Amino acid sequence: MILVERYQGSIMTVPFRLPAVPQDHKLARRYIVQTILRHGATVMLAWVVILAFGLILAWRFESLRHLDVWNLPTTLLVSLVLPLLGCSATAIGLARQHLDGLRASGTPLTSDWMAARVRREASSAFDPMTTFDLCAEVLSSVGAGTALGYAGPPAFDHDPFHGTMALGSRRPLRLHSHVRIRISRDEGGTTCIRIEHLPGLQLFLAPGQALQAVETVAGLLRERLRQRGLAMETARRAQELERAALHARLSALQAQVEPHFLFNTLANLKYLIRTDPERAQGMLDSLVGYLQSALHDMRAVSSTLGRELALARNYLSLMSVRMGPRLRFRIDAPDDLLAVPMPPAMLISLVENAVKHGLERATRPGTVTIAAQTEGGALQLLVNDDGVGFTDQAGQGFGLSNIHERLALLYGGAASLTVSGAAEGGVEAVLTLPLAATGA
Repeated sequence: MILVERYQGSIMTVPFRLPAVPQDHKLARRYIVQTILRHGATVMLAWVVILAFGLILAWRFESLRHLDVWNLPTTLLVSLVLPLLGCSATAIGLARQHLDGLRASGTPLTSDWMAARVRREASSAFDPMTTFDLCAEVLSSVGAGTALGYAGPPAFDHDPFHGTMALGSRRPLRLHSHVRIRISRDEGGTTCIRIEHLPGLQLFLAPGQALQAVETVAGLLRERLRQRGLAMETARRAQELERAALHARLSALQAQVEPHFLFNTLANLKYLIRTDPERAQGMLDSLVGYLQSALHDMRAVSSTLGRELALARNYLSLMSVRMGPRLRFRIDAPDDLLAVPMPPAMLISLVENAVKHGLERATRPGTVTIAAQTEGGALQLLVNDDGVGFTDQAGQGFGLSNIHERLALLYGGAASLTVSGAAEGGVEAVLTLPLAATGA
């Protein structure tokens, strides 16, 4: 059922009649008194101006000579009291009509709705400076003025040193009704936003004007903080997705090292089975022990220098079974560096290149030397061999390109790999990793 009601000269269509809300009689009387004072002050001011203007004209045209001076105060008093009485009766009727409309619409009458000073508080998940910048950005815009019912951008003042700002319809703000915002950090570390409406010199404001202004400002600020929070959450999720994609790519690159190493080892084992079955059996035993101890580390996301050196030692021990006295190796690393984190499967690739491209092609015995040291806030790993040195294929292998790509993904330009000819012959590879980011 659709009902049509007349409310303050306008027609309102509602789908059903809302239940009447009981109102506080003290607040209702207070509202009636405020309405009488507001209308009475306006009428009195206008009537005083009219009387003063009439007296000035009468005095100028000498019309006061014909008036009874003794009856003049009575005449003025009556001319003021009668309009006030009529205005009071009209104000009472308007106030009661408004109260009936609030009661019929189900809107409760509250002290904040009638007050000229209304306060609200909100909390922010950001620090005070960020919160202040966000609030200043939204409150100084044309959208804030439109939301508050202004003709254009609001009059806006701010003091970032004290965390305060104010906005109103016109300047000077202290003389007119305006909204003041204060941003501070409470004892618990939470950023608090205090919003207050100040009437200025306007003693009588329209009912609900202060409450509406404060609620509008609070809504604008909460919405802006919510949008900023959503933007930061979206950025955080994007970073997490990017980080996950990076880890997936690194894992794929790292996993490519394992079949490459196993393929070479199995190819060597196949050769030994045909040429020297006894050494092949020893190599197979060494391979099983190597896989049991090192395969888990090669699949890890991060490793340590000690674990990578142990992996290299197992590998060299495995290769020495096949190469015999042609392969010697030496590992030199301080004990205090063994716990330093580093990416897995990089050192073993350099050692494998030294054996495959340096010593296997040589017709004489050779030595692989691994050394670790710190220099300039970085971890340096040196892999040196005294084999055949650079050839046409040197520096173009799969292992080196894999390391370069992984270093670029993990450290950008903060890490490096250089491969150069050694002074005494052979090749020297230097892997440099920043100590502050070796656990990335």
